[in-house]
Amino acid sequence: MAAPTSILLIANPRSGRAAAGLDAALQIFAEAGIAVELTQPASPAALDAIIRQRGGQFGAVVLAGGDGTVNAAAQALAETRRPFGLLPFGTANDLAHTLSIPIGATAARVIAEGHSQRIDLGHVNDRVFVNAASLGLPVSVAQHQDPELKRRLRALSYVVTVFRAFRACTRRFTVWITTDGQTTRLKTIQVTVGNGVRFGGGMRVGTDPRIDDGMLDVFAIDADTVLHLVQAAFAVRFGLHDMSPYTRTFRGHHVRVETRTPRPVNTDGEITTETPAVFSVERGALEIYCPPPRPAGWPFRQPRTPA
Repeated sequence: MAAPTSILLIANPRSGRAAAGLDAALQIFAEAGIAVELTQPASPAALDAIIRQRGGQFGAVVLAGGDGTVNAAAQALAETRRPFGLLPFGTANDLAHTLSIPIGATAARVIAEGHSQRIDLGHVNDRVFVNAASLGLPVSVAQHQDPELKRRLRALSYVVTVFRAFRACTRRFTVWITTDGQTTRLKTIQVTVGNGVRFGGGMRVGTDPRIDDGMLDVFAIDADTVLHLVQAAFAVRFGLHDMSPYTRTFRGHHVRVETRTPRPVNTDGEITTETPAVFSVERGALEIYCPPPRPAGWPFRQPRTPA
């Protein structure tokens, strides 16, 4: 795909890094001869309407922000079939790391080079997610997140907050996980359903996750002590889920997660729905500008063909 000749650039008003890096990105676009219209909505909630109303008038939509910004825009991008670029100015930037998009304003060069790739979009109930959706401990993490700590420590703030949240949320709960018709009942403190590769500042959603394979990777953590949590977190961080006695893994095209009573579900870092949660994946729903595939260690290399 060729580079866009015009873009609608939407900057997340909550991202201080976006404000600081926009001038450099605009300079790169100008040097590439790309016309830019910049808009800074009052809140991320306005992204959906802006893209539906204005996105079709431009060659592409570019988002300046983090994973939450992409999540807020994803449904409109999929429905309007607009390719999009990402200037990663967020805290974790998990999608950018998955696709090897450089962090900050230099990502504008990737968009100017014009290479794009189709990626999947996850659905849960009436919500969408790009990276992952979770219940249990990640919901508690979102509730305990300190904005000032997040500003100062950035991705490291997730680690600190996880242990704070674990102390407040150590009681396991019963969950029924159904993947492609097969149901498993277990006790857990966390269930994560991944569409992408990374979530939560670098954790992996599975042992060999891809963001373009039409599949969902699922894992559950059964840990009731800090030591068990550390061991499970190490496995999740490095994609060693199958080697930990405290993690269970599943894969499927369709996933249903049920609990005894409704529990909140976190999608790409925001609490948006609750159980029972029905998950599916829309293959190739989004087109994003990213560097070309590399010979090794790349999420798009040798994509799986769903069974």
